[in-house]
Amino acid sequence: MVYIMKALQLLDIAVAQDLHELTKHGTPIFPCAGYDEDPGKYLVGNIPWHWHEELEIILALEGDTIVLSGETEYLLHPGEVIFVNSNVLHKLKRGQKNTPCRINSLLFMPEFVSSFPQSIIQQRYITPLVRCATLAEVVLRPDVPWQKEAIQRFIEAFDAFVGDRYGYEILVQVALMQMLLTILENLQDRVCETDLMQNKDSVRIKQMLGYIHEHYAEPLTVAQIASASSISESECYRCFRKVLDASPIDYLLQYRIRAAAGLLSGSDMSVSDICFATGFNSPSYFAKVFRQELLVSPRKYRAMHQPAASGTKHRA
Repeated sequence: MVYIMKALQLLDIAVAQDLHELTKHGTPIFPCAGYDEDPGKYLVGNIPWHWHEELEIILALEGDTIVLSGETEYLLHPGEVIFVNSNVLHKLKRGQKNTPCRINSLLFMPEFVSSFPQSIIQQRYITPLVRCATLAEVVLRPDVPWQKEAIQRFIEAFDAFVGDRYGYEILVQVALMQMLLTILENLQDRVCETDLMQNKDSVRIKQMLGYIHEHYAEPLTVAQIASASSISESECYRCFRKVLDASPIDYLLQYRIRAAAGLLSGSDMSVSDICFATGFNSPSYFAKVFRQELLVSPRKYRAMHQPAASGTKHRA
């Protein structure tokens, strides 16, 4: 049987309480998936904060794309690429809210480029890469010769993924291995043994996000959020700013809006009921915040997104 891979445009992303993305991309025998999409078409106008075991490579094709990772915001222009390492919290959005953009991305498990478990390739190259805090993300720009070569390898991998050529699976794997080799060859001095996800701030933020996701429909204070990680309010603010570049309350409001958008597009609940079900205590305030975030009223958003467009898939 022949399996032809095609890239998808998604509408939403399902995550656990700690922002771990729930979908496994690809299949057990081919753990690689491709996407051709505009982050602005997601449920709340961006691909929200999440992390996954898969490595991710993103190419900006049209318009500008912003990738946020921890404290850093990367602006990708067309032709530029970012590599996002395994287990790294990140978020994507349009460079300008009302200007469409387009990205191509491949997500793949580390073992996809490891040859076989416990191989010398895994031990010497892939495992150090995925554990390396100094390579949490790498931006590649075509005006640097070795980076241009790495970008070309990604384009070859993506073209093979969406094509129907015999042996495309081999072509995808080989091109991605060549791309990672180019990166590692030129950034050898940045490879280290520091575990990406065991720093104190990452652990704390996961605990506090889990608390928000469980209790977002209730009245919440910063003190309550901070208590989920047994830290002070000031430390809570610092942690959120450092890891997510947002305050605890800003993140809570954005999460409530995302939950409300999901109910507007996927249920028959009234707007007022959705308002109270997602933690807002005033329909007028709910409508104001919703419009500020998504540039449309809740009712107009429902009209635009229900029913969902045929053929569009979700990460759920």
